[in-house]
Amino acid sequence: MKEFWKSRPRGSIKRKPSNFARRNLKLIKKSKLKTILDLGSGRSRDSIFFAQNGLIVTALDVSRSGLESIQREINRKKIKNIKLVCQDLRKLKFPNNSFDVIYAHLSLHYFDDKTTTKIFNKLYKMLKKKGLFFVKCKSTDDAKYGKGKKLEDNLYVLKGHIRRFFDKEYMKNKLEKFKILKMRKTASVHRRYKSSFIESVATKQHKFTTKNHNI
Repeated sequence: MKEFWKSRPRGSIKRKPSNFARRNLKLIKKSKLKTILDLGSGRSRDSIFFAQNGLIVTALDVSRSGLESIQREINRKKIKNIKLVCQDLRKLKFPNNSFDVIYAHLSLHYFDDKTTTKIFNKLYKMLKKKGLFFVKCKSTDDAKYGKGKKLEDNLYVLKGHIRRFFDKEYMKNKLEKFKILKMRKTASVHRRYKSSFIESVATKQHKFTTKNHNI
């Protein structure tokens, strides 16, 4: 997986933050949270967007070229409240209770079930109590679901790219230690290709509840 992203061509970051970031910033601000970990920040503008809106950002990615793209934007805009970290999601090295917010936009759907469970459990420990966890993953409604070589249930490799497709129950299972505040299906169309997703907002608490799911 690391080798795949390292092989991606260099380039500038996207011009606009994702709709996922825009929507969730409102809840972050309302909750008066300050520190945020952006997982798999890559060439996304979301880390820049969060920093420009007053959050203290840690942007993490396994690809140095992706982080270099963000660094150029940081330098150009003279942004101070953002730190770049080159780290593998499978080997996260942060203390427990490190962040008010953990943000995972299309970065947690690349792993086998054992690894996925390990990552979600580590994120739970890293999140502060009453902190927020935002996660968006490809869903089993996606046009590419079932294509390529099947590695395990809902996990496929196509043209060297491994991707896991989440359904509602799988997302609930991975978030079992959290309290799920919201869950929804979303979709977008680009060049006639329909991408489908499951988005969740969760918080850290000791008891898991299935109330308030919007899916």
